[in-house]
Amino acid sequence: MAGINDGQRPTGARSPQAVDQAGLDLAKVVADFTLAFERWSRSIIEADAPSFPRLKLLYALHCEGSQRMGDLADALQVTPRSVTALVDGLEAQGQVRRAPDPSDRRATLIELVEGHSDVEERYRDHARAVARLFDSLDPGDREAFLRICRQVTARLREPPSTRRVTLPSV
Repeated sequence: MAGINDGQRPTGARSPQAVDQAGLDLAKVVADFTLAFERWSRSIIEADAPSFPRLKLLYALHCEGSQRMGDLADALQVTPRSVTALVDGLEAQGQVRRAPDPSDRRATLIELVEGHSDVEERYRDHARAVARLFDSLDPGDREAFLRICRQVTARLREPPSTRRVTLPSV
């Protein structure tokens, strides 16, 4: 990787904290896992099915009903621009539509189009397929992985001002 000096620190970086090799190895493995999991997760979706981000949006509408774009962005933890792109694609496919918000004429609601009742089934099928990925882990490893993922996810969701991780200045 460019700028990395024998796996310890970016060249030229002055860090007050020593970074241990195990932490660097874990960071690389997590990055590799994230990319591989995203690719794999997309690959198990049927060719005629919506992409996973689109499926998540459809499922949110299925569960919560019509929503404003900003609320969907918050629920899906993506930018409003990403929601706009997802809605544009789903609207072009006839799966969602924009409708005026009866309580605020400046706002637009996104709603499911009638006839897409298989959203919940597709979402659950995808979740079951992902769950099978972990079948080969023994129960103790699954429990440990679940606990660690929850801890790291909670830390990632902390407000930036309270995160305990600081990047060295370059």
